[in-house]
Amino acid sequence: CFVQSQLAVPVPLNDIPSSIAELLNEEECWEFNILELEAATHKRYQKERLFFGSLDQLDELAALLAATVHDVDHPGRTNSFLCNAGSELAILYNDTAVLESHHAALAFQLTVRDSKCNIFKNMERNQFRTLRQAIIDMVLATEMTRHFEHVNKFVNSINKPMSSEGSDCEGQASIRNSPENRLLIKRMLIKCADVANPCRPLELCIEWAGRISEEYFAQVKTFSHNCTHMLLISSVSFSPYFTFASLPGLMENLAENYKYWKNLDEMKCKSLRPPPSQ
Repeated sequence: CFVQSQLAVPVPLNDIPSSIAELLNEEECWEFNILELEAATHKRYQKERLFFGSLDQLDELAALLAATVHDVDHPGRTNSFLCNAGSELAILYNDTAVLESHHAALAFQLTVRDSKCNIFKNMERNQFRTLRQAIIDMVLATEMTRHFEHVNKFVNSINKPMSSEGSDCEGQASIRNSPENRLLIKRMLIKCADVANPCRPLELCIEWAGRISEEYFAQVKTFSHNCTHMLLISSVSFSPYFTFASLPGLMENLAENYKYWKNLDEMKCKSLRPPPSQ
């Protein structure tokens, strides 16, 4: 079994500047404003916490590490852009899950370059291989060309069986805890975390949408009505994720954001905010 002492210990709040500690008091709230924390810490903050109750300890660690490294060394370009440009990364990874393969590979390369960075060095070999495979699988799950494949597997293997009339608590636990379905849950956890912007409070959603739009349109050199239409579609397509858990606050945010983007879309607005009233 996984040894508790091998886990990294979070920085105590009393060792953190009071202004940052005050922000961290809200870190477990969905409305937590990480942009304020980004500014206060000059983009240097990282805090580890494991909280996924339905997974075992090794699963939790894999989820934490996968989330930490899933975009490491991201160039701000899409896989399609890199493949069309014939970039070195695209050639190295044969035009297949280019960025995700790079993120996962680099994460493990960094740990072996310097023993001070090798957080895995004291792990038993088989345990490390299990952890490594779980991290790689979760990072690769963020690659969007297989998005609907992962979603459909999750819905058919977990959502539908758990929502069936004959499924009691014991049956639901059995569904969740099978090795195959735990794998699907871990994939869905990181996918939800990766593309959860449509479920953020509106102001945070708009801010992140602006950053994502800038990155995207820098590659196509155009900004148009397609921007708000694309954001509207993302809000609609995101809702099936949350049928697995009771998260009414997130669904309320999603509904509000959908109405906001739909209004901009109907106005054929070319910006992320409506024009000022005359």
